Amino acid sequence: MSTLYFEKISKLDRELEPVSVSIPLGRGRLAPSQHLVIYDGERTLPTHQRVLARWDDESAKWLLIHFQPDLPGNRDKTLHFSIEEGVDAAPPPMAAVTVQESAEGMVVNTGPLSFTIPREGFLPVRDVQLNGTKLWDESPFQGFALRCSGKTATSALGPVELTVEEAGPLRAVVLLRGKHRTTEGQEFIELRGRVTAYAGKPYIEVEHQFIHAEEEPELALEALQFVFRSVAQGTPRLALGEGYYRTAIQQGEQPLEMALTVETMLYQSNEHFIDSFYGDFWVDWRDEQAGLTLSVHQAHQNFPKTLRVEPEGIVCSLYPDDAEHAPLLQGMAKTHRLQLHFHAPDTPIEECSVRSLQFQLPDRPSLPRSWFRDNNPWVETFFPEQLPGRLITFFNELHDSRPKALGMFHFGDAPDANYTNQGRGRGENVWVNNEYDRPHCCALYYGLTGQRRVLDSALVCARHWLDVDLCHYSPDPLLHGGLKIHTRYHVTGRVTPSHEWTEGFLDYYFLTGRTEGLDGARSVGDNIMRHMARPEMRQPGDAAVREGGWALRAMVGLYLGTGEERWRAEAKRLVEMFLLWRDTYGALLAPYTSHSMPRVPFMISLTVNSFSRYLLIEDDERVKRLIVEVVDDLLEHCLGADGIFFYKELPSLQRTAPTPHALEALTHAYRITNDDRYLRIAARQFAALAEQPIGAGPAAKYLDASGAVIAGRGGGRIFADKYISILLFAGAASPAGLLDWYEYPFLSTSILTSTH
Repeated sequence: MSTLYFEKISKLDRELEPVSVSIPLGRGRLAPSQHLVIYDGERTLPTHQRVLARWDDESAKWLLIHFQPDLPGNRDKTLHFSIEEGVDAAPPPMAAVTVQESAEGMVVNTGPLSFTIPREGFLPVRDVQLNGTKLWDESPFQGFALRCSGKTATSALGPVELTVEEAGPLRAVVLLRGKHRTTEGQEFIELRGRVTAYAGKPYIEVEHQFIHAEEEPELALEALQFVFRSVAQGTPRLALGEGYYRTAIQQGEQPLEMALTVETMLYQSNEHFIDSFYGDFWVDWRDEQAGLTLSVHQAHQNFPKTLRVEPEGIVCSLYPDDAEHAPLLQGMAKTHRLQLHFHAPDTPIEECSVRSLQFQLPDRPSLPRSWFRDNNPWVETFFPEQLPGRLITFFNELHDSRPKALGMFHFGDAPDANYTNQGRGRGENVWVNNEYDRPHCCALYYGLTGQRRVLDSALVCARHWLDVDLCHYSPDPLLHGGLKIHTRYHVTGRVTPSHEWTEGFLDYYFLTGRTEGLDGARSVGDNIMRHMARPEMRQPGDAAVREGGWALRAMVGLYLGTGEERWRAEAKRLVEMFLLWRDTYGALLAPYTSHSMPRVPFMISLTVNSFSRYLLIEDDERVKRLIVEVVDDLLEHCLGADGIFFYKELPSLQRTAPTPHALEALTHAYRITNDDRYLRIAARQFAALAEQPIGAGPAAKYLDASGAVIAGRGGGRIFADKYISILLFAGAASPAGLLDWYEYPFLSTSILTSTH
């Protein structure tokens, strides 16, 4: 039996609160003949479960579970779960959500709420009934109106394709695909949608995504609006709420409006970790019959936004028409998420505000570190039993100190001062595009510590990838479907395998059940394979070592995540290429200047670490020998007089550079040989790394040329660059006593025995 821990968030009791958790399971842990049961004390809770991935023996690897526990105000709570044999005897839910297909669309019924998602246009819903009463005779929702480069198109026109992803009993999810259309019927800008409903609840979540898959290289985003219109019964009552501390609520009968602008974000003082929470932003319209509260998820983080409520209804400007036009480059997308809360006319406005806050910061349970260690879907030893407590502080500082970026196309990413100062952005900030796979590193760190903000950061960063950095469309096959390299304005750069990652996309899918994460991983994998099929990528020594090294890491991650043989086959081909590379040059040498092929410790170490990942799917003695030989070669040729690795082998580049990736490479050599000399050399590198400053420290917020409001000027990639390598080293070095010096006084190195 294990636990699901809910930390204290709300001061209010939440009865039957919808929550979700994705649980990893070791091979054979949950066979098809078994089921997972959640207990609140002695009481078995109704659940809604979906297997997201399986091991090769058909046992579940990831299990997504929805349930509705009672959560107490101002207190934490722990539930228990176990794996049991036989038929699942969990009780049915008190209320169930259903989805029925009709000629008009998908009819969803949560109990108190029913509505239709039509096949003609993404409104998003019509025929809304609350407690059996139809709320409006005509559909009040007018869809999402988008204006780009002077052309207006709407989601409300034309047929759309509907797919049921989940059909209850506790959650229903309907997906939508189509095109926005002009009033003349011309297709313009791709459309994706999502509607989520919960059993027994009168609110739904609606998502709208636009994708620039047109032939124009660039469009100007001028406006995006969602409108609700209704003829009121009696005098409508209006309200607007906004706040990052206490929600300030305005009420009255006259129109209310608020805009989140550059000035708002520059001059509001907010201490929250913005990946988790910034504040709340909602409007409420009600008449004598019913009411609607519309909330914008993470509105401040994705500014500019404007909400207006007036007697005629609601105008939600997801991109206000008075904002400066934003460049929308080919392949870019953006998703917005709204909560529509239908309620009785006498529902207290404070209750609507609290439901909106739950939408912004929902309850999510965490698993203990021991569960991740014993049921590790990533296979590698990411959850050691013994670590210095001081190292967790170090990781927290790395994780939390990257610059905070606000803006519709920017939230979820960060600029990097070093790249910017090198002039790579031609005078503009260089965005790292979550380089070194921050989503994956955050997912792993969440499993180690259970810290909520770390999970939120994983999801936010992956969401940014899925919208902005992933090239959804290009006529160039080497750009299409790939991840853009660090560059100004996110997507102005090229695509190269050394800056493409798949594991963070997969983690997003496994942690949320959203198939777009799986689709994104496969898309990037396909793009990498197109790159690696180029002649210069197949010839040893013709490209940088890390190109094939990162490609190998991506293929191994895809095989571990999906079990699809094509990824394993490509990984094997890449390994054979590197074996030939070593035989050809005697080392993993690669071109740099026109007359040199120097060793580059950080690039070679990255590739060695990918060799180790390959051993997770193929026990190959040749690869083990290759790891040790390459590490020995680096030690022979790339250590400075101080015993610390230098940057590159050329005399002009031999500055001290204790790369974290070398720590990991040395750790892998230790694992293979059991020679602690490698760990001792690694400990020396770590001591040098630990002395370096974490980042640039706090700095005044500023508006950059791309329209982002940024706080901080440090490195945007420092956590993802270091986390995995240092963790794997520390997991091996701590039990050997090699990190005893790196610990707070009076605490055992095994102090961290749980995540809560």
